[in-house]
Amino acid sequence: MSFEDQEVITLVKSYESSLEDGRLPYFDVEDLETIVNYYLDTGSYEKMKVSLTDALEVHPHSLVFKVKEIQLFIALKDFRQAQIKLHLLEGLADQHVEVLIAQATVMLHKGDKEKALALLDNALDIADDPVEILQQIVDAHLSQGEYGYAAAALERLCDMEDDLDDTSLYQLALCLDFTHDFEKGISIFNRLIEKEPYNALLWYQKGTFWLRKNNESKAIEAFTWATTADDTFHAAYFELGRIHEEKNRLIEALTAYRLSISEDVPSGYVHFRIGMIEQELGSLSEALREFNIAIKIEPDLDDVFLERANVLNALDRHMEAIEDYKRVWLDESFTVEDVIDYVECLIETEQLNNAIKILHNAVSRFEGSVQLKLVLAGYLFATDEYLEASQILGESLKIDPSAVVLFQEYFPELISNKEITSILELLQTN
Repeated sequence: MSFEDQEVITLVKSYESSLEDGRLPYFDVEDLETIVNYYLDTGSYEKMKVSLTDALEVHPHSLVFKVKEIQLFIALKDFRQAQIKLHLLEGLADQHVEVLIAQATVMLHKGDKEKALALLDNALDIADDPVEILQQIVDAHLSQGEYGYAAAALERLCDMEDDLDDTSLYQLALCLDFTHDFEKGISIFNRLIEKEPYNALLWYQKGTFWLRKNNESKAIEAFTWATTADDTFHAAYFELGRIHEEKNRLIEALTAYRLSISEDVPSGYVHFRIGMIEQELGSLSEALREFNIAIKIEPDLDDVFLERANVLNALDRHMEAIEDYKRVWLDESFTVEDVIDYVECLIETEQLNNAIKILHNAVSRFEGSVQLKLVLAGYLFATDEYLEASQILGESLKIDPSAVVLFQEYFPELISNKEITSILELLQTN
């Protein structure tokens, strides 16, 4: 039933107007059923309760309203009352689809999935329109994590539908993904594509299965067909972008990612990926612009702050970079190179003591990094902490004796200090 159906709206308004006037003109069973269904479908349960009382008063022997009463209790999650009412209809279930569905719903609530599915199978056998029952069978299997059975029911459901439903297609693809039945998924979606060749979602899901099978050329072909069927299918463009980026086809990736941008469903991650490519291509200003957009859309996307910090550092905007580094300092994505960049910003802004604190922390965090130990030793020498600097430098050279060359590259000005040169010579001979 369409809630925009003017005949239904008129009928409901006529019924409500009669209640306001304190009278109840005669409505036949079909009209009252339409009114009751309207309230059920729109979640107006109090109004549904009143209309059911009226319906049973006018048509006390009508089975349909007794079934609707059970559906109301189920909607209100009053399964005890629903079961009491169901007992009163014993013997009628085998001939009435809605009674079987109601019984199955109560059984599912009680945790008796097998009995519920048996009841739904019985309903499926006698139903004129089995779509609703199949969806309930799907839901029952999904609730138990039985993705293979759910996929079989969904396949049957999709084969039955004249116009394929997006939700059913997403559920089917998800179930096949969980069961790793990618070959079967391609076969099913190929058959559905024959039914609806211009359905972009079918091509997209087929592409995702080819990706699972590591066949990127077939995936690109399917995603391209998806964008041909619907040139606003943003998810397909995004997948094309990912494939091109992984293959280092940066210009193609950039084009695809830009086409994946959706004003209706903005994604900070898309702008993040664009920023990463712009950064790799050397367009730092463009990268910064994309990172700023990404953060505006998704302020909790921490990876963006780290990359923005590196770009700000490269643009000599050190104070701004420091704020971003501080935000994500404890994040797992922080690397040794990021630490070096962070320290560089602190040194550039004359925060030597803070730089040393960060390095101490980083040395503990990245225990195997000789590079960080060398940098820490160098700045400790610069602050006349010769004893600690010598100890840390000695530990580094024991791990990698050739690291002395790297130390000299990092701190050429220290090599002119005779005392430090002597310490270096002594450490190398030990």
